[in-house]
Amino acid sequence: MDRMRRNKVEHERQTHQVLQNTPLDLIETGKSLKVQAERPHLVSLGSGRLSTAITLLPLLEGRTTLGSGGTDIPLQGPGIAAQHCYIENQGGNITLYPCGNQCSVDGLPITKPYRLTQGCMLCFGQSAFFRFNHPEEAQRMKSMLPAGSLRVNTVKPLPSGKKNKQTKNINSP
Repeated sequence: MDRMRRNKVEHERQTHQVLQNTPLDLIETGKSLKVQAERPHLVSLGSGRLSTAITLLPLLEGRTTLGSGGTDIPLQGPGIAAQHCYIENQGGNITLYPCGNQCSVDGLPITKPYRLTQGCMLCFGQSAFFRFNHPEEAQRMKSMLPAGSLRVNTVKPLPSGKKNKQTKNINSP
C-alpha cells in the first residue's frame, strides 16, 4: 500500500513539473475551446475510434522516449515496440529517431533521423497518430507570409448554377 501511495505522489509531482514547464493558454472562442502552448509538443490524435481525449505532450529540451514499456510517452497499439523511438529537442531543433521501428511522417516511412517541422503528422506503429506543433516555428512561418494571406479559405465559390470545367461530379457516370 505504501508503495502505491509513493507512486501516486511521484506521478503527481511529475505532472506538476510538466505543467510548470509547459505554460498553456486556454482560449474560449464562442462554442469551442482553444488550447495553445508556447513550446514544441505533440498532439495525440487518439489511439483508436473510442478515444475521446485530446492530449498535449511537451517535448522538453533533451531526449523524450516513446514506446510501450517504461518510456516518457507511453504508446499502445499494433506495431509498437517497448522502446519504439525517441525525439530529441536541441535548442528548438526537433529530430525524430525511429530506432529501427515503424515510424512515418506525413505518410512517408522514416528509417533515419528526421527533423520535424511545424504541422507534420506522425504515425508510430500502425495506429498511434500525432500532430507535431512547434509554436515558435509556426510564428516565423506566419511572419514570412504576405499580409492578408492567412485566410482559412482561399478558394472562391463559383456562382450557383455554373460548373468549373475541372470539377467532376463523382456521382455521375
